[in-house]
Amino acid sequence: MKPLFYALAVSAVLYSCTGSQNPSGFELKGSLQNSKGESVYLEKLSQSGTVVVDSGVIDDKGDFLLNKYSPSVGFYRLRINNANFAMLVLDSAQKVVLKGDARDLGNTFSAEGSPDTKLFLEYSLMGQQQKRRTDSLENIFRTALVTQKMDSLTADSLSKELQKPYETMIAQYSDKVAKKIRENTGSFASIMAIQQLRPENYMDVYKALDQGLQQKYPNSDEVKAFHGMVQQTQMMVARAEATKVGNEAPELILPTPDNKELALSSLRGKVVLIDFWASWCGPCRKEMPNVKLVYQKYKDKGFEIYGVSLDKDRNAWLEAIEKDGLKWPQVSDLKFWQSEAAQTYAVQSIPYTVLIGKDGKILASGLRGAELESKLAQVLK
Repeated sequence: MKPLFYALAVSAVLYSCTGSQNPSGFELKGSLQNSKGESVYLEKLSQSGTVVVDSGVIDDKGDFLLNKYSPSVGFYRLRINNANFAMLVLDSAQKVVLKGDARDLGNTFSAEGSPDTKLFLEYSLMGQQQKRRTDSLENIFRTALVTQKMDSLTADSLSKELQKPYETMIAQYSDKVAKKIRENTGSFASIMAIQQLRPENYMDVYKALDQGLQQKYPNSDEVKAFHGMVQQTQMMVARAEATKVGNEAPELILPTPDNKELALSSLRGKVVLIDFWASWCGPCRKEMPNVKLVYQKYKDKGFEIYGVSLDKDRNAWLEAIEKDGLKWPQVSDLKFWQSEAAQTYAVQSIPYTVLIGKDGKILASGLRGAELESKLAQVLK
């Protein structure tokens, strides 16, 4: 999915500092060791960056008090400078007490009075422990490369041997995170943690957290944004599931350059490659000579290509077809990434291919170059 598919979508309502204590009763106070009278800044995180919502000065005893801001639920950071800050999850009317070392706030702080911040720190600790485990496997591989002076074939063999325990480690960690989220579906902090989970494996967890947050924070813009992201993700997962190998290829009916509709199903009886590309896509255009070679080699043996462009400029699309000498059927609804075909086949990047057998069932996806030719040689004996 679009690298996406795994960034936090938030749309924050930001407030400016007021001149007196806020009416909600919220306050954030702290006691920091090794401070030198620095200023501290409370910042709210938003999709576009951070905005300072309150500030203060640490006194001679290491204490500070921030109480001029009434926070809506969300992610915040208490910053001494851009490299030294504590991540917080705050809500209105909380009275939060923070302790830590001013020299290394992010790695030393603790917070009372903010349950979501404590949960966020638990998630962070789980992530740090997991990183140490995966780093140990990477160190084993690097050490073996140096000490045993492996050639490329031996190195590839070792890499494949270590892949299984690595995947097992990731799966165990993901299950642990998922369990923690299920226990805290009303906690805003879980939004950050869930982005480590692959939606196709944990869609039930995404939906449970979405439901829990909507019940607890029905008016939160951030929660509404998360709900929209979950709905979009659920749709993408469903489409990806529908286009798995072995499934019937979903129908496509799109306009050709001469404005006639061409159905994918009209090519039934041939091995068909759906080739997603666009005139503006450099890697797609660079790959076209390879696609042309494969087409020339197999077009008379029951092979056809159904070229789907994600263009939005008709002239650019037609010029690319002519310039690159694309002789196979081409279609496009000129809707860019909103193309019906891209949505149906859950296309996240291009070039992208889907290979369909003579029976209309999906044989493979993402094949290019030598891999594509090898697969065609197998199915078109």
